[in-house]
Amino acid sequence: MTLYMFYGFIAAGILNFVCSILILRTMARAGIKVSFFEIRWQVHKHLKQYRKISLDSTGKVAWPYYAYQSSLAGIIGFAILTLVSLGDQPN
Repeated sequence: MTLYMFYGFIAAGILNFVCSILILRTMARAGIKVSFFEIRWQVHKHLKQYRKISLDSTGKVAWPYYAYQSSLAGIIGFAILTLVSLGDQPN
């Protein structure tokens, strides 16, 4: 069971990384200076602007915004579940 929780953690992390790239590429296309070197902090810094830009251009918030937030919650959830399941295993 621990291995499945770890796989979920990895899958959520990959989805989060992909959404980060999509968000930052959209921000760069909109003319906002983005540093891909510090990708983790740049996404949090520009997330509200991304929501506004996607809402203004298409009339609704783009899916990477919601996928980023849900995958971030998934990372935290799967990390906790993995650690809990490691503690439940007999030695």
